[in-house]
Amino acid sequence: MKRSVYLSVCVVLSAVAGIFYYAQTRQSTAVVATRDLSVGVRIQDTDLAVRSVNPLSLGGQVLRTPDQAIGQVVAHPILEGQFIDARQIAPSKNAALLTAGLEVPPGYRIIGVPIAPATAVGGVLKPGDFVDVMAIPNPSKSAAIIDEPAPAPITIGKNVLVLGLRTDQGAQVDQSDHGLSVGNSKPESVLLAIPASDETTYSLAIASSTFVLAMSTD
Repeated sequence: MKRSVYLSVCVVLSAVAGIFYYAQTRQSTAVVATRDLSVGVRIQDTDLAVRSVNPLSLGGQVLRTPDQAIGQVVAHPILEGQFIDARQIAPSKNAALLTAGLEVPPGYRIIGVPIAPATAVGGVLKPGDFVDVMAIPNPSKSAAIIDEPAPAPITIGKNVLVLGLRTDQGAQVDQSDHGLSVGNSKPESVLLAIPASDETTYSLAIASSTFVLAMSTD
């Protein structure tokens, strides 16, 4: 009788050990990026690869097949070799990918202007701030040669809503970093909400001027 009990216990323990071993060693598939993918990029099949991995090492929303990602738009920057999470992609391009959840008023446009931390309130800007936007025309070489006075700044926007800051790779600057850096990258542009009627003014300034942003306190 005891022998039968012992045998039954051994069978059960062996089965449990087998199930545990299988769970630890079985492989599943996961989708990874073959290159850095910035926000707004529409994913192609060449941007993806499939790896065999232990499913226990994956998060619950990691994509398992390329079909789940092809044709989708990158909503958060994805690095080369990174597993692609469902939360990093969206079905289509839309303003919500850029605005950090802030509402863009009707009739307004989202525009990015080049900045440096020193000319953007020391780089401490964050989404939701309001700034005055000044454009300083870049002097021509001829003007510099004849020692003409430096051009005066022109205010092209008052109380302009800041929607976000971006690095030169298009990655979003984390608000917790206060706009100073992302890893070794610094903010290269700031996203602003501007009236549609100001598009031409800003576009001309981007082509010919340096921007200075001043924090509004009103």
